[in-house]
Amino acid sequence: MNTTFQHTKIAVSSATDTPKSYLSRLQSLGVGAWSLETTRPGTTRVFYTDDKSRQYPIDSPAGLIEQAAKLAESRSTSICVIENISAEWIASLGAAWDIDPYFFATHAENRDQDDLWHPSLNFNWNSDALNRDSGPSSEASRPSFLGGPIEYLEGIFQYPQLLPSAVDWLMKVPPPNHVRRLYFKEGKWPVQSNTRISYCRPNISMYLFLVDAPLEFPRSFLDPSSSDLPTLRFPYAINTGGVELQRSLSDSQNNYSVYEVLKTFCQHSWHHKLLFDLRSKRIDESHNVIPGPAFIYLLASCLWEEKLRYLDKEIKYISFQEIRNPRLETNNVLHDRREDLARLKRELVRAAMHVPSEVEKYFETYWSGGAYYSRITPGVSEHFKRLIEDTSKLEAFLMETFTLFMSSINVQDTRLSMDQSQRASRLTILAFIYVPLSFVTGVFGMNIQQINGSGLNIWVCFVALVAVVFLTVAVFWVVKLLGDRKATNDSKV
Repeated sequence: MNTTFQHTKIAVSSATDTPKSYLSRLQSLGVGAWSLETTRPGTTRVFYTDDKSRQYPIDSPAGLIEQAAKLAESRSTSICVIENISAEWIASLGAAWDIDPYFFATHAENRDQDDLWHPSLNFNWNSDALNRDSGPSSEASRPSFLGGPIEYLEGIFQYPQLLPSAVDWLMKVPPPNHVRRLYFKEGKWPVQSNTRISYCRPNISMYLFLVDAPLEFPRSFLDPSSSDLPTLRFPYAINTGGVELQRSLSDSQNNYSVYEVLKTFCQHSWHHKLLFDLRSKRIDESHNVIPGPAFIYLLASCLWEEKLRYLDKEIKYISFQEIRNPRLETNNVLHDRREDLARLKRELVRAAMHVPSEVEKYFETYWSGGAYYSRITPGVSEHFKRLIEDTSKLEAFLMETFTLFMSSINVQDTRLSMDQSQRASRLTILAFIYVPLSFVTGVFGMNIQQINGSGLNIWVCFVALVAVVFLTVAVFWVVKLLGDRKATNDSKV
């Protein structure tokens, strides 16, 4: 079911709002359709961290409200990510923080299926207002790219590993989210579903993110012949494919968790500076947030760098450690990493070619100062080009690792051959001792006088044994001399 709300800001909640009255105000917007009053099995998860990357365990709305108050009092910035927010959390947080109910209502909104891949990119950003040094604070105008204290990002999941029958199953079973999303299959494209990242600033020192829970599918709906993984794209680019967000390294093969992605983003303290340094002396009092399209490119850049660091660490560990005593399974691992690098480079090239000029201008002008801004300057495209160069260098290092791996395998095979030769030499020595004895006992058949009173004397057997031993030694030395002479002649040639 698609729900559309009028994009007109309603009055903020009053300080006297109770959770019950706040929920009633939200339901008056027509939000009851997404089960504010039902009891679905989905679990709400909360990740809360501050500007020192300290994490705080949160298990209730009251606990989050209390911890946020402590951090705000100490003037520490914080980021809160809530997955699959429930009515209880909405009512408590909305009433305590005076959050506009429109924020939660729009988070539950689903765009029309035909419009998911075609978002509106009317940035209407004033370049002059982007300049961080556009005059004294008393004369500074409010930058036009700051649309307000609320932002939403439309994303589309693609599940190439799913069979088409999974769509019917998704429509019948209770979804994992309190917010019901769209599931569909069109033409040659894989199974898709929409999602939404919503964020605001409840107070001047805090960001609040809302995300959906990941979908989980029974094995019966997974295509056994497909090795593809779920992908998430945000259509905020000048091409139709949008920007792909890399999966979190902690995700399972068949899941994609936006919650884990944002946790990765929040682990870097400089991201806190980028989110909160919106001209703190001028306009921060309005609780403005970073624009959605700019945030997507910042988030994508973080995930690409994280994936590149992971691949660099794993490839170099193989090259410097495992390759000393290589296993055949290492070959498969190296091929997997080569495939990961190729996919990463393809998406980086694609993103660098289709960055909207407004996003480029945003990072070039607004973030033009401070030590921690150097990681995204002189521009988004240039930053992506640097990542592409780093990926190409790692690809070259990987190919060298392949060469060293094959050399190590050859050395290992040579060592194994030498060990086998030594064992064969020991067997030859044993054969040198026992073959003559076996020959003699076979000839005489142990039919001697001392045993059964018939045949030859036992001393005849020993005389024959000595003769055969001398004959064996003579043949052995003749063969050895011929081999040494042949080796000498070959070395002279």
